[in-house]
Amino acid sequence: MFVPSATVGLNTVIDAVDKIRDTADSHNRLFFVEVMGRDSGFIALKSGIATGAVAVMTPEMGMSIDDLVAVLQAGEQSNKTSSIVIVAEGDPNGGAYEIAKRVKEKTDTYETRITVLGHLQRGGSPSCFDRVLASRLGVAAVEALRQGHNDVMAGVIDDKIELTPFEIAISTKSKINEDEVRIARILSI
Repeated sequence: MFVPSATVGLNTVIDAVDKIRDTADSHNRLFFVEVMGRDSGFIALKSGIATGAVAVMTPEMGMSIDDLVAVLQAGEQSNKTSSIVIVAEGDPNGGAYEIAKRVKEKTDTYETRITVLGHLQRGGSPSCFDRVLASRLGVAAVEALRQGHNDVMAGVIDDKIELTPFEIAISTKSKINEDEVRIARILSI
């Protein structure tokens, strides 16, 4: 389900990672970029795919430190001189600082840098997509109220506006797209 500001946060992360990549490439460094995602890797996964991150670490994906080191070493053997790892703040291995420390304990090959984007992701001008989506959801909410529905949330599922009872919306945890997990793993090779 999409909500307004979904793409603003992603676009902010992508813009930041693009700038970090310039530095990583020119200085042959490994960057860990921590993004919001205490309970879900939605932002990390989508931004990792969009920016060509060498690895994405989320609460759902289960990448171990050993797995990450193997990916980094494979990249090094294919002559990669820099890498970016996107880390959702809720990754079970810890945040970007902890993961960088643990990678350093396994191999001292990499000069690492860490960037925590934090609440910077919440700011920014809404994209066209966000503005149109907000209008669509607003109209759906008003129409639902006019029809006597005052206990529902308007959202988008499969590009259609859907009304979901608050009880379900609050208790249901969104899941990351498994096909995107597969894509992220393929792109890290």
